[in-house]
Amino acid sequence: MAKIVLEVQKRGLNQYHKLEQFPVTVGRALDNDIILSDGSVSAHHLRIEQEENGELYLQNLSEENGTSMNGHMVGSQRSLLPVPSRLLLGGRRINLLASDLAVVPANLLKFGSFFSILANPLWVVLLLALTGLALFGEKYMHTYIAQGAWFYVSEVLLNLAVLLVFALILSTVTWLVSHRWVFTSAVGMVSLLTLLKSLFGVVGGALDYFFTSDVPQGLLLTLYNIPLVTLLLYFYQRWASYLRPLYALGIAVLLSLPLIVLELIDLMDRQVLSGEFNPDPEYNQTLSSFNIHAAPTQSLDDYMTSVQEALPSQTEE
Repeated sequence: MAKIVLEVQKRGLNQYHKLEQFPVTVGRALDNDIILSDGSVSAHHLRIEQEENGELYLQNLSEENGTSMNGHMVGSQRSLLPVPSRLLLGGRRINLLASDLAVVPANLLKFGSFFSILANPLWVVLLLALTGLALFGEKYMHTYIAQGAWFYVSEVLLNLAVLLVFALILSTVTWLVSHRWVFTSAVGMVSLLTLLKSLFGVVGGALDYFFTSDVPQGLLLTLYNIPLVTLLLYFYQRWASYLRPLYALGIAVLLSLPLIVLELIDLMDRQVLSGEFNPDPEYNQTLSSFNIHAAPTQSLDDYMTSVQEALPSQTEE
């Protein structure tokens, strides 16, 4: 008969105990063979015995919360204990397994080389510094009235504080599912996401200037907010938490859900406002010495002619 293993389920990493000598007692008291530090477990909660023919028997010793075996409560009398079995001691789940039970294949982390950079503190500090510079430049380029240095620095510090809060949330989620505290790599991951957003904004702005339209930047930022952030968080969870694809995808979607919701709201707002008059139109402030556009530049005379044709009664000479 195969050796028996008792699996104590915990978040992320379970505990395993080989049962080689019987009887075996389970509970919170320190004189038990297996000690469970769970407040819902009795001091002496459970006793497992083995007969000469190899059959196992369970006896509930708890008078407080009792014991459930395979979904059914057991009394104080001895009950035949099949292998495998699912047991619930108070609020603690444990499984009785055979040692020759087949296990699923190991989770191959083929993409660990890229994300391993995020575990290097020097690279993380560099990413964080580049993120601060990118945020400073972005705020400076989108401010149309000259401001003092503290105006830009305070905005950068506020954004970096939000970045660190999100990194704390990300590392907390990783700790809950895998018991690995990876705050440094979480900071690197959030910095990378912020830098990518700034890069998409710069590329989108250049494309807007080239095509004389705000559509390219909107499409790039939508691409960033909905699929790209979720995809990067998915791969990060696969690397940091050793999660299997379905669980990693669920956590990635949950973490990126605020961005997805905000992007959908923004899309609906733009759709509603696209057909309405805006008394405060936005002007593209981008200047380039190359002055390259997909369409030829319209001269001032041609522009005034088109305005007079469109609004003949409202045009002043």
